[in-house]
Amino acid sequence: MIIGRTIEEYKVGMKAEFTHTFTQEETETMADLIGDHNPFHYECEFVKKTRFKKPIVHGLLVGGMISHFGGDLFPGPGCLAETISFKFVQPVYFGDVIRAVAEITEVDKVQNRLAFKMDCYNEKGERVVEGYATCIPYKIEVSED
Repeated sequence: MIIGRTIEEYKVGMKAEFTHTFTQEETETMADLIGDHNPFHYECEFVKKTRFKKPIVHGLLVGGMISHFGGDLFPGPGCLAETISFKFVQPVYFGDVIRAVAEITEVDKVQNRLAFKMDCYNEKGERVVEGYATCIPYKIEVSED
């Protein structure tokens, strides 16, 4: 079985997208895993006094959608993240359906690197996250044991 693709199999402008609905349970799990229990994600009385008015999804969950592209969808299995950055543009609330769109912006055959951007949008079409990543593609044959 062959996993991955070579750099020659990628082209600038290749795109992919997926959607995800974020839940409070996901934010609670994320907080427990990384130890970040910021009241913006839980304390309704606290959040009511901020511009958000209600609890927001953990930013790393939304930004982490870029990892799903790189490792599973596009560029896909066999592509190892090298750099990831993202900017939070708008809050994401529990129950929001977020559409993530990724596009390859650079194919560097000399360095064997791909660069891609990812934008995430809420149901209103508002951009909520801008992300960028570079990754190293591998194509390797493995046994099916």
